[in-house]
Amino acid sequence: MNANESKNRYLINNTIIFAIGNFATKIITFLLVPLYTNMLSTEQFGIVDLLYTICSFLIPLFSFNISEAILRFSLDKEKNDNKIISIGIVSMIFMIISSLAVIPILNVFKDFSQFRYIFYIYMITFGISQVLLINLKGQEKLKLYSLGNFIYALSVSLLNIIFLVVLKMEINGYFLAYILSNIIIIIYGLVFGNIFKGIKEFDFDKILFKEMIKYSVVLIPTSFMWWIMNFLDRVMVTKYISLSANGIYAVSYKIPTILSVVSSIFTQAWLFSAIKEKDSSDKEEFTNKIFKLLSFGTIFIGCFLLIILKLLFKFYVAADFYIAWKYVPFLMIGYVFLNLSTFISTSYNVNKDSKGHLFSALVGAIINCLLNFILIPTIGVYGAAIATLISYISVFLYRLFDTKKYLIIRIDNVFVSSILIMCLISGLMFFDKVYAYIIQIILIMVIVLSNKKIWNPIFIFILNKLKKTSND
Repeated sequence: MNANESKNRYLINNTIIFAIGNFATKIITFLLVPLYTNMLSTEQFGIVDLLYTICSFLIPLFSFNISEAILRFSLDKEKNDNKIISIGIVSMIFMIISSLAVIPILNVFKDFSQFRYIFYIYMITFGISQVLLINLKGQEKLKLYSLGNFIYALSVSLLNIIFLVVLKMEINGYFLAYILSNIIIIIYGLVFGNIFKGIKEFDFDKILFKEMIKYSVVLIPTSFMWWIMNFLDRVMVTKYISLSANGIYAVSYKIPTILSVVSSIFTQAWLFSAIKEKDSSDKEEFTNKIFKLLSFGTIFIGCFLLIILKLLFKFYVAADFYIAWKYVPFLMIGYVFLNLSTFISTSYNVNKDSKGHLFSALVGAIINCLLNFILIPTIGVYGAAIATLISYISVFLYRLFDTKKYLIIRIDNVFVSSILIMCLISGLMFFDKVYAYIIQIILIMVIVLSNKKIWNPIFIFILNKLKKTSND
C-alpha cells in the first residue's frame, strides 16, 4: 500500500467510525424535535433552549475548557495518559464546585428560578460526561467514543418519551431525561476511559497542567465568542420579541444542524489525519483535495435540504412551529461557511495555535453582536438569522487568510459559483410556485455537474470496489 492509499484509508476508516456513532446519534436527536414541539409549548421550548444556551456558555468557563486540551495533548506522540487524566479529574472537581454559582444567579430570573437546582445538576453531569467522552476520543478509542454517543442519544430519546409523553413532566421531564443520560455516560466513560487507573495512580504534573491550561484558557474567550455567534441572537430574540419567537427560531436551527453533523463527522476524522500528516511534504495538496470534497458535500446537502424543507416541516414540526422555515435559508448558507471554517481551523489545532481560534472567533463575535443589536429590533427574527450568516462568513474569510502561515487553501471558480447557486436556491424558496421547484432542481444539477472532477474519481473508486467484491 503506497503512502497516498494509507492516508486515504486512515481518513476513511476514522470517518466511518465517527459516522456510525454520530449519524445514529443525530438521527435520534433529530427525530425528538417533533416530540418536543408537540409536548412543549413554544414558550416552554423557548425556556429549554435558553437554558441550554446558558449551559453552553458556562461549561467551558467553569471547566477551564479542559476538554479541548485533553483531546489535543492526548494526540501527541509523547503523551502520558495518567497525567492527562489526573489533570482532567482536578478540572472536573473544580467545575462541580464553581458551577454552584448558577443557583443564586438563576434565582434572580422569574422564568428560570424554579429550574435552578435541576439545571445545576444537568450542567455538571453534562460537563463531566463530555470530558469523559473526549478522553476516549483522545486515547483514539474511537469505536468506544462513537458507541458512547449512540448510547447517550438512545437513552435521551427513551427517557424523553417516558418523562414527556407518559408522565407529562414537561420542562422538568426534559432535563431529568438528560441528567440520567449524562449519568449513564459518566459510568461508561469511567469504565472504558482508564479513569479508575488514573485515580489509583494519580499523577498531577504541574508543568503539563500549565501547558494544558495555557492552551485551553485561551479557548475560553474563544468559546464565549462562539457562544455569542451561536446563541446571543436567541437571547436577544427573547428580549426584543418573546420566548415563543425564540422557541420558533430555535427550531429553525435544527435543519442546518444536520449539515453541521455531516461535516463534523468528517472534520473530527480529519483532525487525526492532519496531526499525523503535520510534517509530510504533500500536506498542502492533500488538504486542498479534502477541502474541495468537503465544500461540494456540504453545499450539495445544504441545497437538497433547502429544496425539501417546506415539505419536511409539514410533517416534522407542530403547526405552531411551521413558520420557522423562513429563517432556515440564511442559517443554512451560514452553516456551510461555519463547517468550512471549522475544517480550516484544524491548522490551529495541529500547531497548538489557540490564539488563531481566539482572534477568528473574536472577529465573528463582534460582527454578530453589532448586527444583532441593529437588525433584530428593526426586522425581527430575520435580523438574527442574517447576523448569524454574516458572522460565519467573516470567520471563514479570516481563517482562510490567517492560516496561510501554515498552508494555503485555494478557492476556485467552481466553489464561488456553487455558493452563488445555493443563494439562488434559497431565494426561490420564498416563491411558492411549481416553476420555483423546477428551477431549484435544475440548479442543484448544475452544482453536481460543475463539481464532477471532485466526485467522479470517488464514484469510480467505489464502483471498482463493488465490482471486485462481486467477482470475489
